[in-house]
Amino acid sequence: MGHGPNCGCEECKVTNCGRSRNMPGYWMNETTGVLRPAVQAYLNESDMTPSQIGVMRAYLRQWMQAEWRGPVEELRDSINKIVDRTSLTSWLRDAVAWGIDPL
Repeated sequence: MGHGPNCGCEECKVTNCGRSRNMPGYWMNETTGVLRPAVQAYLNESDMTPSQIGVMRAYLRQWMQAEWRGPVEELRDSINKIVDRTSLTSWLRDAVAWGIDPL
């Protein structure tokens, strides 16, 4: 059986098939086709739908599940306050200040 996200072997439990178990999934590797348009809308300064803001919130939640150094609990907790482009930009600015850049 080949390695994969759900293969369950000891190597994959530790490495997640080449990705550290504690590393978040990067948006460019997402395969559903939902996240990429949301990130691109943000990066291109295009209008974002409420659904795209929600997708970004979900992405940032999983990103923050990694074991980041420093006091990041406040950053994790503030994800729920992302309701529009302005609050998303503010959150991303705070994250980058802590050395966390999900984009």
